[in-house]
Amino acid sequence: MASNYGPNFGFRRSDESMAVREARLRTPATGSFHQGSLVTFDPANPGFLKAAAAGEVGDGSTVGLLVQEESHIGSIYGAEWIDTYSSRYAIAKPSTLSVIWSGAGIKVWFKNSGASARSDGRQIAAVTMVDLTGVAIKDYLSWDGTKFVKGTGTSDSMLRVTAVDVAAGYVEAVLVR
Repeated sequence: MASNYGPNFGFRRSDESMAVREARLRTPATGSFHQGSLVTFDPANPGFLKAAAAGEVGDGSTVGLLVQEESHIGSIYGAEWIDTYSSRYAIAKPSTLSVIWSGAGIKVWFKNSGASARSDGRQIAAVTMVDLTGVAIKDYLSWDGTKFVKGTGTSDSMLRVTAVDVAAGYVEAVLVR
């Protein structure tokens, strides 16, 4: 199964037999979290997620990729948060239930996107999901607190690179835990 969660993240292979998911956690009420960001439990705010610390790893979905399946469900009572750029999935809705995905063998992709201006004057900020400096196939990807970067091995990384196009800002990787 392959699925996209906006222009910057998606699954290439998300076989249910490989997946470990921890659910019933909410994204924070403030801030902006992209689908596919590395997250963990927030002990200071039970029931909520927070961005994982630099180099943080964990087993059993204590650390993993942020996925919010319900991001497409709108409300007539809430402010509109979707535009054509977000594809209804790219940004996780604040204070909304989400899932931590992990599991060795799950294959994902990340793509950086440049800033752009819309014809109505809106400015769309660049999104950097991964710094591909020096990244090659079989390298590890670690989290620096805001994006994935080249890691040193399984001690600081959750992903291993299987395909990379540095010029396009695109990478495919497999979760190692």
